[in-house]
Amino acid sequence: MDIWHIENNPWSSIRLWRNDNDNFQVTETGRFASLLTNPNYILIDKKYSSLISGLPEQLSFHKVKVADLVLKTENDNYIELNIKNTITPQNIQAKNSKGLKIWSFDGEVFVSGEFKNELLKIGQDDFTFSSGFQFFG
Repeated sequence: MDIWHIENNPWSSIRLWRNDNDNFQVTETGRFASLLTNPNYILIDKKYSSLISGLPEQLSFHKVKVADLVLKTENDNYIELNIKNTITPQNIQAKNSKGLKIWSFDGEVFVSGEFKNELLKIGQDDFTFSSGFQFFG
């Protein structure tokens, strides 16, 4: 099994609220990291769109804007991912991790080793990776 959980490096406390399909607003301040997730959304920096666009059978995506009403700023540097494949602690061992693969679990993102290597080529210091579900309680 060559499946990796992705987290930001360093971790970010920023939280967003969805206003509509294409717009979010900051509800808890923090650093705009390369990956912003919760159970309701998965946003990734648009610099990864060339990698993401090659996987239409596994995900769809669209551009979004993030507004910070306190700072009166707008960030259009993200795309929202709709990952079609899911993964769980119960089925991770049965997943085929060959090639470029991506899965989601409750707003968390998991990738194959090959996908991980491609992410590292684009943003070497953006993420940390842990094997499977090793740090889930």
